[in-house]
Amino acid sequence: MKVAFRFGVPALAGQTDAIRDVSNQHLRLPVISRSYRLKPGLQTLKLLALAFVFILGLAASLLAQPRAVEEAAHRFCAVDIYLDSRGAPLAAYQIEFLVTNGVAKIVGIEGGEHPAFRNSPLYDSKAIQKERVIIAAFSLLSADALPVGKTRIATIHLMISGNVPPAFEAKLQTGADTNGNKISADVTFEKKETK
Repeated sequence: MKVAFRFGVPALAGQTDAIRDVSNQHLRLPVISRSYRLKPGLQTLKLLALAFVFILGLAASLLAQPRAVEEAAHRFCAVDIYLDSRGAPLAAYQIEFLVTNGVAKIVGIEGGEHPAFRNSPLYDSKAIQKERVIIAAFSLLSADALPVGKTRIATIHLMISGNVPPAFEAKLQTGADTNGNKISADVTFEKKETK
């Protein structure tokens, strides 16, 4: 049996002419099953665009993976800053703290243990994401309410990158008593690893 296609609809070869005439004259249906072929230039362009999108997606996923590994290599530590005023009442100080090998960033600064310096010291907020910061604080308390000797004046929190151990340096720029007189003092620090 032969099947012929007219107007996109299959018709059996044994159909009567009357049915064919009716379908030809009254329905006039458009051809539905027409296959469209892209011109060779458009087909190539379409394939190139698809390949570009695939390669771009692959590259994005590959570039994202090292970042995840890099972020996993970060750890945090805290560095306690101590100031020994050598027997004089400590009313004010200014200290420069820096990371000397550049593998750590400062992420936070908090105050000390003595009530006179319990609040966070003053610092440049733009410098906090760098490797160097200058911190300073003062108190208007009386001499008998101020710390004398060695006391923790601040804690600096750091994010460490990589496997190289960080190196730090702290320099006393100035220290003063209740009368505003410069005092001789020693600054030290102690690193604490946090988990």
